[in-house]
Amino acid sequence: MRTSIKSILIFLLLLSFVSYAQEEINIVNGKVVEYDKCGFPMDDSDLGQFISPEYMDYSYDSLLIDLELWRMSEYVKIDSIGLSVQGRPLWQLTISSDPNNVAGKRTVHIHARTHPQETEGFYVTEEMIKILLSETEFAQTARANCVFYVIPMYNPDGVVLGLPRRNANNIDLEANWNTFPHQPEVAALKARFTQLMASPNPIEVMLNMHSSSLCTRYFVYHHENGTSPNFALLQQEFINGVRTYFPNAIEPYNYFISWTSGTALQYPESWCWLNHGENIMAITYEDKYRPSCSTSGNYDSTANAILRGVLDYMNITTDAEQAADLTPTEFKLEQNYPNPFNPSTTISFTIPNVTLSGVEGSRVQLKVYDILGNEITTLVNDYRDAGIYNVQFTMHNLASGIYFYTLQTGDFVESKKMVLLR
Repeated sequence: MRTSIKSILIFLLLLSFVSYAQEEINIVNGKVVEYDKCGFPMDDSDLGQFISPEYMDYSYDSLLIDLELWRMSEYVKIDSIGLSVQGRPLWQLTISSDPNNVAGKRTVHIHARTHPQETEGFYVTEEMIKILLSETEFAQTARANCVFYVIPMYNPDGVVLGLPRRNANNIDLEANWNTFPHQPEVAALKARFTQLMASPNPIEVMLNMHSSSLCTRYFVYHHENGTSPNFALLQQEFINGVRTYFPNAIEPYNYFISWTSGTALQYPESWCWLNHGENIMAITYEDKYRPSCSTSGNYDSTANAILRGVLDYMNITTDAEQAADLTPTEFKLEQNYPNPFNPSTTISFTIPNVTLSGVEGSRVQLKVYDILGNEITTLVNDYRDAGIYNVQFTMHNLASGIYFYTLQTGDFVESKKMVLLR
């Protein structure tokens, strides 16, 4: 009973702090607890129920595999902006029609995995990369007009060491921007920001990708008291624009309001505002943190909405095919990603929209088999409404080799091959 009451109290306290500026101070069981904008206690010792190590399922090795796959695209150049505390590269993707010649291109910067446990923010970033490397009309327009700098894993040491929110020096990188000397990761990113802002193509939009325990998708909106009345309106324009591409899935701009009593100094957005004001739409996005939320997912739809909102904000005219991304018309099983993988991968499938298929959903089975046809596990066996689903699959105790996964729903059956590399 005590545990249950404690959980309820923490949940209510989390709800109560959403509307306020800076990190809130709360009393939990007589102890002062400080929460950050992601809805997590600032002190790692207070994380408790919020941490589920199995959800830190995208490893540094997985990133190295993906880097090699991304490197195969003619639209990508890969380098690093510096090194972590333990000497790991802070990898950067440059994505454009010609990544070796970005003269005249407008600049968007994206970084993810500041807090290693927040893999959902990375998965949205990963889907943005997939969209930008595709051959859709939208992707071609984005690459022709813009250069996207993407840092997919800003805190690689924390990922390798299994530290939920800190780097190898036990520092929260998100809140290190006004502390001197900086951590190596912060110093590297600040230097990169400074370099880009001094270039002929300064950053216009900076996306800081995170995940929140509040089981909602939202942007951290900075109040005019900490910015300016005009920048407040610009943020509203940006957030409302993104929401039009994923209706009712991303919270309104005023869901999480910060800086009501002045500008905070410790964040990447703080540096952007204090040094460049309204010239940069510097904003944090928070996705649904899976251990707190059974409805997390739809990373592709979220990525689509954010990218389209970015280009609209920059007044870059794009196609109007977004409805196709949000209104599934047929059953579909996607290739798992990453593939090859070790030890985790994502399998996506689509259940058609009710208004187009005449059904209200479907009974779904998603199973994994070895190369001999022996069933390994059942990932899904329940009724699903129309929509796009992402299922995480982890192979901890299986040998390297070829495996198959099969989706069956009604008369529809499809299988695909995946490769586990140890």
